[in-house]
This record gives sequence, structure tokens and C-alpha cells, in this order.
Amino acid sequence: MKMISRKHITTFTIVLITSALASLFWMNILALKDKKTMIIPMRNVSSRGDNVTVVYKNYKILMYAGQSYLKPFIENFKKTKCPSVPNCIISENLTEMHDSHAVIFNGVQLPGKPPDKPDRQIWVFHSMETVHFIHKPNKLWDDKFDLTMSFRKNSDIVRPYGKILRREKELKRNYTEVFRKKQYGGVWMSGHCPVPSRRKEFAQEIGKHMHVDLFGKCGTRPCGGRTTMLSECLKNVSRDYKFYFSFENTICTDYTTEKLFNLYLYDLEIIPVVNGPANAADYLPKGTFVNALEFPSAIELAKKLLEIGSNEEQYTQYLKEKDKYYDAGNGVVFSDAICQLCNKLGNNYTTNSQHYWTRMLKNGC
Repeated sequence: MKMISRKHITTFTIVLITSALASLFWMNILALKDKKTMIIPMRNVSSRGDNVTVVYKNYKILMYAGQSYLKPFIENFKKTKCPSVPNCIISENLTEMHDSHAVIFNGVQLPGKPPDKPDRQIWVFHSMETVHFIHKPNKLWDDKFDLTMSFRKNSDIVRPYGKILRREKELKRNYTEVFRKKQYGGVWMSGHCPVPSRRKEFAQEIGKHMHVDLFGKCGTRPCGGRTTMLSECLKNVSRDYKFYFSFENTICTDYTTEKLFNLYLYDLEIIPVVNGPANAADYLPKGTFVNALEFPSAIELAKKLLEIGSNEEQYTQYLKEKDKYYDAGNGVVFSDAICQLCNKLGNNYTTNSQHYWTRMLKNGC
């Protein structure tokens, strides 16, 4: 009897487990009928069982005849990708035009006639120049661009010339020794003149009230070939001069170029003096630079610079504050901009080809 009871119990247990597994199987099959299928970027994948079947989608961005200086930044993006949309890729292969979800056109290299635009493809007008140095594309392009990319904060995709970040570990120097080596007042370097901001004339006016040397083709002293990178000339003037006049060709909101950001990128021991814009403090750390727009005249600016430059404590305080920060570099800034576009694609941005030119230049610059 004991043997029979054990056998019955074992059989009953097997039947019970089999029935339970079968029930779970059919419950899952029936549940699938109620699930929705969505194509979403990988960043939106949830592990909490939101009743959604996930289908990964790749997004492709084409750089249409991009400028050669962008190539290392493009290669950097291919390696690092966009953290929030890692399935977003970039290409320079024009044969992939019709397979791309978005196309970036450089404003200074547009063909006379637009190529065919597939339905739902996003076109981006990219320009890093102010209105004085870029021309509006011809009428054939009027209804083609959906987004703008530029240094302007009001652009659909913002790509500044630099990105200042706070250091985790502060840079240390012998600031007394740095100050001791400073022999001269201000320095301005440029090979592009004349320009709308009249920066050469402004530097010359300041020079009537303090020591100012003008380097480059616009000045009286040579400084090697023109480059956006760190040069021996720039290193030397940063060692010998107290102030670097980082004057832009145009005074426009948000417009600050690499001539300023390089001083943070390469940790140069010199105080920047900018000729604007008025909102420079929105993206440059307070106490690390001097803005000429805050002074009513060149003579008042010169007086302030002489005051700072003649006092070791005041001067080195600017350097110490500046050394708390660094510039992330063009590669990071470019990747950030492309990632903004990736996010728009991932969020199913729809085309909007209306008034791109006036939208971009609404501040008159």
C-alpha cells in the first residue's frame, strides 16, 4: 500500500507541474496579442516589462561634402558614438545619400542646385560664421532645410567653438614665477583685417595708453603661419605678455572662437581680454577674463588692465581662477552637436522646412 501511495503521489506531482507550465505558456502566447511593437532608439529600452516589444533602429547621418578640418572629429564620433543613442552613425559617403535619415550641408560648400531630397529626410544647414561672412543660399534651397547648426544658442543644434568645464583636480603653478616672467602688457594676433568689429583700430587705441604689440599680417611683428592650433609664437607670447586680446571679427551674441578657447585648451598662462559679446559670461567663467564691452572707452579699459597687471595678487588671482577650468576640445564639442541631432532622430523629429534663414539669424548676426 505504501508503494502504491508513493507512486500515486509522484504521478500527481508530475501532472500538476506539467499543467502549471502549460498554463504559463498559453498565458504568454495570449499576452503577445495585446503587445504593441515600437521602433525606438536603444536609450529608451526598458527592463521593467512595459508591455512593449523593442525593435532596435539604426540612424544614419551624412556629412555632405564636409570641410577637411572636420575629418578627425568625424572619426572621433565614430569611435565614441552618442551615449544616449548609440545606434546613431555618421558617414561621408555620398552614395549613401538616400539611405540617410539626416544630411548636414556646410553653408560655404553648397552646390548650386540641391540634390533630390527623399521624403522624411532631415536636412541641416551648418555654418560657423556670422552673417557678415556667409551668404544666403539661392532660392532653390529655400524650402529644403529643416534644422540649423551653428554657434548660436538659438540654433536647432548648438555647436560652439569651445566648451569650458570645471577641472576635477586644479592645475598648480608657481604663480609668483609666472608673474615675474611677464615683461610686456597686451598682445593682439591676427591675419584677417579689416573686419566689422574694427578690432585692429581698437587694439591701436588701447596701445596709446599701455604697452600693446600687434602680431601677424594685421600687425607689425611676424608670428609664423596662421593656425588654429598651439604654435610656438602663442606659447612665447603667453609667457611674456600679461594680456591676450582675443578680439573677434564681429561682435555677435554667442560668437567666441577658438582664439579664446585655445587659452583654456592649452592651459596658457595669460589673461584673455575679449571685445564681446555682451553675454560672454554665459559660457566663460567669471573672474577668468576681462570683457572690453564693460568699459566706456579704450582708455578706461587700459586703466583697468594696468591696475591688474601691476599688482601680483590681482593678476595671479585671475590666473588661479582660470586654471580651475579647461576647454573640452573641438572633438567633444562636435560629438555633442551630432548627438543632439541623433536625439532628434531618435525622438522621431518631423521635417520643418520653413524660414530656416530667419530663424538662425533672428538676433541679426
